[in-house]
Amino acid sequence: MLAIDLHSHTTASDGTLDPVELCHRAQERQVHTLAITDHDTVAAHYFLRDFAPAGDMRLITGIELSTAWAGAEIHIVGLNFSLDHSDLEMVVKAQGECRRKRSHHIAERLASRLPDWNAGQIFQKVLEGAVAQQRSSRYGFPLQPDDVQLGRPHFARWLISEARCHDMDAAFRQYLGNNKIGNLKAFWPKMSQGVARIRALGGIAVLAHPGKYRLTATRLRALIKDFTLAGGHALEVQGSNHPRSQVEQMARYCREFNLMASQGSDFHNPDYPWVDIGRLPSTLPENLTPVWTTWNSWELS
Repeated sequence: MLAIDLHSHTTASDGTLDPVELCHRAQERQVHTLAITDHDTVAAHYFLRDFAPAGDMRLITGIELSTAWAGAEIHIVGLNFSLDHSDLEMVVKAQGECRRKRSHHIAERLASRLPDWNAGQIFQKVLEGAVAQQRSSRYGFPLQPDDVQLGRPHFARWLISEARCHDMDAAFRQYLGNNKIGNLKAFWPKMSQGVARIRALGGIAVLAHPGKYRLTATRLRALIKDFTLAGGHALEVQGSNHPRSQVEQMARYCREFNLMASQGSDFHNPDYPWVDIGRLPSTLPENLTPVWTTWNSWELS
């Protein structure tokens, strides 16, 4: 088996395990190569520099940048860059500012539907919940409130805690879906800029979960073409629960556009076993170049 998972999340963004807990879970599931790709932050990697878990699992740097393309929110995973790169702080700061503005917008939209709350109160409660979850770590993951990257799952958990919804699906269906919350894409940089930022760091730019965007075949092909023209390196060909037909479709696009192939579970929460860490097909489709074959070093930068 490949045992390579290049897309996962911790409490630094919208995951529910801290960095060490995530690494331990990956080791338990015999993942030998792991990329932590939190949304718009590398805080987990900085922490693991001083608190690396035991074992021989290979850990590489990663980040997932939110971007916009033709009216759609598109995620670009960056892999295998140096944590000491002089541009990394700038990239994280720029993305963090966009995410914070987006979170305030979400709070404002929720306040318009929840008359007992104003936007400031909602934002503060959601942030407090995210910080409390992050600080519950057994390993002392020392993230400050201003460094927590809020996402819609954090707002969904708050809605559940307030008995506004009974589960995450209901929270998104009733309050947080794209047709409910407004134009969130307006807060993100263009996809081409996201790719350029990853390339500037010396990393590999991967188009994350291309089949998740619910684009027509024509639009999906246009997205991949523009990603390639922007300098993108690879497609995320397969994930935990991608249908085989979708995997083969992405493999064809890799061959057509001369892109490398990546894979990742997009793990967030152990309560969702269908997207568990390392839960991936045992092989990639034939005649693809995996991103990991191009790396000279597997060690955490």
